[in-house]
Amino acid sequence: MITIVTTAADRQACYDIRTTVFVGEQNVPPELELDDLEDQCTHFLARLDGVPMGTARLLDRGYAKVQRVAVMKEARGTGLGKRLMEALLDHARDIGFTEARLDAQVSAIPFYEKLGFTAEGPVFDDAGIPHRLMTKPL
Repeated sequence: MITIVTTAADRQACYDIRTTVFVGEQNVPPELELDDLEDQCTHFLARLDGVPMGTARLLDRGYAKVQRVAVMKEARGTGLGKRLMEALLDHARDIGFTEARLDAQVSAIPFYEKLGFTAEGPVFDDAGIPHRLMTKPL
């Protein structure tokens, strides 16, 4: 089940997932993970069998900026990430966005391509991880 976060407990679940994935697994510095945009974003929480297992956030930049997409290791390969992204993109379309953009880790580009995103521009560094801009018309 994918929901838009409306409670402090669910927001904390999103942060916990991001901390596990980005800080714990990928060595992103903790001070870079939570930022001053948190309150400007719509946060999504994905549950598998009732347990929080994935998250993403959506930021209005005049286009739908998708950020902080993370799925717990034990839920990878279950289709949860795809369902999470589809829910986020459906919501973005429903509220009037016509384009989605994200900065994909290079290793995740094939995942986003399957969702209809196209990689653009050069590879760049974000928190020590190679990324590339990806876009998708909505």
